[in-house]
Amino acid sequence: MTEPNNPHWVFRAHVVDRAGALTSIASAFSNEGISIDTVVGHGSEQRAGVDGSVVLTFCCSEAEKDVMVRKVKRLSKVRSLQEHPYDSQKLRKAAVVRTTRRLRPRDVAGEEAFLTCEQVDEDRTRGWTYLLAGSPSELDQVLSRLGQESIVTDMVYSIVGL
Repeated sequence: MTEPNNPHWVFRAHVVDRAGALTSIASAFSNEGISIDTVVGHGSEQRAGVDGSVVLTFCCSEAEKDVMVRKVKRLSKVRSLQEHPYDSQKLRKAAVVRTTRRLRPRDVAGEEAFLTCEQVDEDRTRGWTYLLAGSPSELDQVLSRLGQESIVTDMVYSIVGL
């Protein structure tokens, strides 16, 4: 069982795009008692010569992460695996958020950088919709602050990395 203070990790698995690829990865995590926080998958990356990718985030100790690296790499539907600490500068997190008001530049200022902020929609009855993007650690701080100030009413997000 993992402890809540364990480091946050990101795996990007290049997989064969066939039924069961995601299930086999999820089963490997389940068998070790490690919860997957988020998962994003997509099919064919023709230019990269890969059938598909699965990006997932999870928390566990470094030793547990090392066990998962070995287990996931051995899965028949996994072609390769990249691992990153969650705060890696090679990663980007994107969130689509609905807000109670129009965002201002200071709303999307992180500790070290401004986030990418693009207004997607405006509906005064439902709120404003924005796409926000940046490093996971920077975006998480901004989203937390906006949540505490009751500015964000809904959110969907994912993490990507090359």
